[in-house]
Amino acid sequence: MHEEKIAELRCEIDKLDESIITLFAQRLDVSEEIIRLKIANNFAADDFKREEKIIDRLFELMDGKLERTKIEKLYKSIFSISKDSFKSKNNTLTPLELLKLRPIIIAGPCVVESRVQVEEIATSLASMGIKFLRGGAFKPRTDPNSFQGLGSEGLDYLLDAACKNQMFTVAEILDSEQLEENYEKIDIIQVGSRNMSSYGFLKQVGKISAIDSKPIILKRGFAATLDEFLKAADYIRNAGNSNIILCLRGIRTFEQIDSKLRFTPDIGAILDLKERTELPVIFDPSHSTGISKFVVPIAKAARAAGADGLMIECHTHPDEALIDGFQSILPHQVREIFDV
Repeated sequence: MHEEKIAELRCEIDKLDESIITLFAQRLDVSEEIIRLKIANNFAADDFKREEKIIDRLFELMDGKLERTKIEKLYKSIFSISKDSFKSKNNTLTPLELLKLRPIIIAGPCVVESRVQVEEIATSLASMGIKFLRGGAFKPRTDPNSFQGLGSEGLDYLLDAACKNQMFTVAEILDSEQLEENYEKIDIIQVGSRNMSSYGFLKQVGKISAIDSKPIILKRGFAATLDEFLKAADYIRNAGNSNIILCLRGIRTFEQIDSKLRFTPDIGAILDLKERTELPVIFDPSHSTGISKFVVPIAKAARAAGADGLMIECHTHPDEALIDGFQSILPHQVREIFDV
């Protein structure tokens, strides 16, 4: 008797599942069309206020039958799947178009060490749908006798790995001569924290990249105020390029006297900057902690605080990394950041 009732209820569940999946597919199509129209008309693809309104409306509709946290968890997954589905179906999106989709995820090794190394990392990251491959070729080091990167050859390896995996390159440039010589190899230009206050260089970066409005990641100096950070971005903007992404990467405070962390993670600055500027704000959990085991939890905290994206260092063999292996996570660990 009980078995018959269970079988009957299971049939009912199967019919409901068929209805749900059919409606979900229809919703997916409509959502993807909205994203397409937004990007085509240069609007931000994400609308977090709209997402919150949807969750609030459905919670009211359920009249207490479902907890808000359960509705929120379900629909945040739906929102994320809609964006991922759009990305997978539109492999011809430019970096500028992809940057309109949140979260922006940039990952890869601190430095390109060899062709094999960067291709192995790129393949692993691409399998997770990550589109932006970072890798250093020109490394600003405190010790002039330490490894400084492979230079232009390293960028060639980075570009080849990105192209093979339908990804885009992100690399730091130290001066305008390097930028001009390697401009076509880099899809997103990174200005490091040490150069945030090099105003002449910022002007040159803005001027050179103004031709095609190539995106620029500007990292906060580890002793810079937020006002100084925003004014540094204005140097680039005033030179002709407003496609700037602000990157927080930890600041130096009194904690460094006895803290194990490399820097103090400036997570609170995410909230402050989001109120001060319309520019995207991403977070670097690798440099801000300097310890691999802290990267995932700090990354999750940054996302919870409203960061538009993350820049993460990863390596297939961190113990053998030539630079910063102690703060690099394995490529597959990037997935943990999104398993909420």
